[in-house]
Amino acid sequence: MATLVTVFAGEYDIFHRAELRADFDALCAEPNTIVLDMSAVTYIDSSFATELIRLHKIRAERGYSRLTIVRVAPLVKRIFAIFYMGTFCRLVDTVEEALPRDGKSVVVRQACQGGIPLPQPSLAGASEAVNSAWVSRVLVVAGA
Repeated sequence: MATLVTVFAGEYDIFHRAELRADFDALCAEPNTIVLDMSAVTYIDSSFATELIRLHKIRAERGYSRLTIVRVAPLVKRIFAIFYMGTFCRLVDTVEEALPRDGKSVVVRQACQGGIPLPQPSLAGASEAVNSAWVSRVLVVAGA
């Protein structure tokens, strides 16, 4: 099994709820380990938090592993604290912390846009620490 890293960027509010639900619905059926890279997210409202809680609940009912969320901005951390996200999601500061140490492959996908265009996922722009962890086992699936 692979680890699926889904990259989010921008601001997520009620106007992005349908797109976000579609992305999260796809993750509900994903038996692999899920990592949500939110390092480029600048704002979320309660609609994002509600969809995230829904995703967690469905995955938990199916017996899948809990979600890992990477690099949350200070404003987003505050909203996560209000909704006690840390009680059911693993929160980490770096992508490297979220990746498996067992040599399993990593798949990177882009999520819906939160009001800004997303860069194509690429190892070329990644930090040296991430490159060393990913170099031999990352499959990049752009737009999937």
